[in-house]
Amino acid sequence: MHKSDSTEQRDAETYILLSLEAELSATFDPAARLPISSRVQPDAIDPVKKIIVEVYARVGPVKGAQLHKIKGDVLKLALIGQQAGPDWRRILCFASEEAAAYVTGQSWVAAAVKHFGIEVIVAPLSDEHRERVASAQARQRMVNPE
Repeated sequence: MHKSDSTEQRDAETYILLSLEAELSATFDPAARLPISSRVQPDAIDPVKKIIVEVYARVGPVKGAQLHKIKGDVLKLALIGQQAGPDWRRILCFASEEAAAYVTGQSWVAAAVKHFGIEVIVAPLSDEHRERVASAQARQRMVNPE
């Protein structure tokens, strides 16, 4: 396994989406496409209930390039909201409160989330998934050589 392999995070994202489906009584359809001209594809879509989800399986606070990924997801959800219309529910779903703090605190990104009507949900991982993701994050820690 390569140091940067993200199998644990992808497995955790699947777990989170299954939990979110149950919580929202939703059915995320992997084949669903949005009724918009832009070629954006969120992590999950329920075309019947009009729910769009971007999920982020991070244990602990976000750092470095992860901040940019989340900004990109906010921008993606804002664009979808403008093109698909306000009846689509747009959700950023995090695995931990610490990771979600980036979009719920006092940052301009948090202000954008509120402005664009994007919901933030925390769907905690099982103990097993949490341990696997934390272990993967430790393995994936990238530092510049001195």
